Amino acid sequence: MLPHRTIRGFTTFAVPGEDAIVSLADQADGLLIAVNAEKLARADQVLRRIVNANVGYPDGMGAVLALRRLGLRSDRVAGADLWVRLVREYATTRRFHLIGSTPEVIQAVASKLRADYPGIDLRFRDGYLDPEQVDRLTEEFTTTRPEVVLVGMGSPRQEVLMERLFKAHPALYMGLGGSFDVYVGRKPRAPLVVQTVGLEWAYQFVRAPRRLHRLPAYLKFAMLLALGRLE
Repeated sequence: MLPHRTIRGFTTFAVPGEDAIVSLADQADGLLIAVNAEKLARADQVLRRIVNANVGYPDGMGAVLALRRLGLRSDRVAGADLWVRLVREYATTRRFHLIGSTPEVIQAVASKLRADYPGIDLRFRDGYLDPEQVDRLTEEFTTTRPEVVLVGMGSPRQEVLMERLFKAHPALYMGLGGSFDVYVGRKPRAPLVVQTVGLEWAYQFVRAPRRLHRLPAYLKFAMLLALGRLE
């Protein structure tokens, strides 16, 4: 098992790159959940419970720096890259189901995946789910039995849905946030040099000022990190 620390109540694993998480995915089903500064600052109790029952990995530099402050070195593993790595690893051996984004985006994602990975066994639907549709999807999973389920709906909504689906049908689940839009070019990633120095979050605020309502959570976490209040 990978080393881990509890940060603001979230069990977060220190990982030496994507390979370590892929190795975990090879060994057992469960939920892969990105941990970042915003989630740690908000400390949502429902999300905390779900993370602690599964695998929380450091998707953001905030989590990496917190682990370092608590005595563990870890690479940052960006969920936007990790899910594509999982597809590449299992494209010819596992059944996939994608959930999230708009009908147009998820159709574009499915088309691109089928072009990039010929023969992939893939089902998909958009992220607009009412309670009745969730019930139907749960029933569908018991028949189609996907082995990798990728959910891009934003947090904590995606984690709550993954937990619900996992109880009905165990598989490997991963929350993606807005990564489907990135994959088909609807939203740009930060330049590689910006990603490397851990400032992708800042780039996104500059690129999309409408996200500024989320900035207080990042500033709160920065203060907690500086003060060492990570319990």
